[in-house]
Order: sequence, then structure tokens, then C-alpha cells
Amino acid sequence: MDRQRTYSWGDPAELIAAMGREESHLAWMQGMLEGRLPAPAFGATLELRPIEASLERLIFAMPLREWMLNPAGGIHGGALATLLDSAMTLAVIARLDRSKIATTTTLTTHFVRPLVADGSEVLAVAEVLYCGRTHATAHARLTDAQGRLAAHGDAAFAIVAAPFEAR
Repeated sequence: MDRQRTYSWGDPAELIAAMGREESHLAWMQGMLEGRLPAPAFGATLELRPIEASLERLIFAMPLREWMLNPAGGIHGGALATLLDSAMTLAVIARLDRSKIATTTTLTTHFVRPLVADGSEVLAVAEVLYCGRTHATAHARLTDAQGRLAAHGDAAFAIVAAPFEAR
């Protein structure tokens, strides 16, 4: 029998509109942490869970599930790269003026340790290295349930106008 997976997500338009209403991007992220705002739809797909959002760092958790396996039996690198990218992107956005967002231009991921689908969570801790008017850079570490480094990544971002009207 084929396995199945069902999940739901909040209205993306609601989340985008809330970005324009909140007093800052950090307040917007706090709304997601507190459950007042829905998680981004793609984050719901991977079951990303925000743990902490501050101007210093951003932390996401992700459970290691069977449906994330690659053909060799490890967690697919694309899922891990997405976790790192999501954490770094939001870490940069937290520092930006409300009228701006960040979009990834370069992502480098280094896989250090294979991960298995044991139901445990991995943590991605992202920190901004540089944030200027037109571009930013960030670094993130991904650790397993035992605190061991499993992957790390670096990203560069373009700083662009936010997609909502309330600028």
C-alpha cells in the first residue's frame, strides 16, 4: 500500500498582508511564533517550526520524516538546504526596514553528517554576517538532536522592495 501524507497551511495572502501591517518584520515573525499568523505555505510543507526570532539570530526546527528520504535512505539534501535558506532569509528580513525584503541570490550548503528519518528534530540557527542597503550575507548551522553539526550554509541576498502596498 502506498503511504499518504496530508497537511494544511494558512492563506499566503493573509501572511503577506500582515507583513505590511505589523510595526516591523521582527514583530511579523513574532506573530508566527505566537501562532497569531500562519506559517508560510512552503514551510508548512516541510513542517518548519519557528523557535526563536530576534535581531541576533533566527532558529527553526524541522522533524526528520520518512517522506524526506532520498533514494539512498538519508534525508534529502534539498530539504536540509531549504531549512538553512529559510532560516537565513528570515534572519536577514528581521533586520530590514518594513519597505524591504530579502531574496536569496546565492546559497552554498555543506553536508557534514547524514541524517535519518527517526522523527527527531534538527535545528537551524541563522545569523546575519552583513546587512547593507542593497545586499546582505548570512550563515547558518544545522544540528541534529544530539547537538552534532549535520550541515552548514552561507547565503547572499538582494535587498528589494516589499511586495505589499503598506510601505
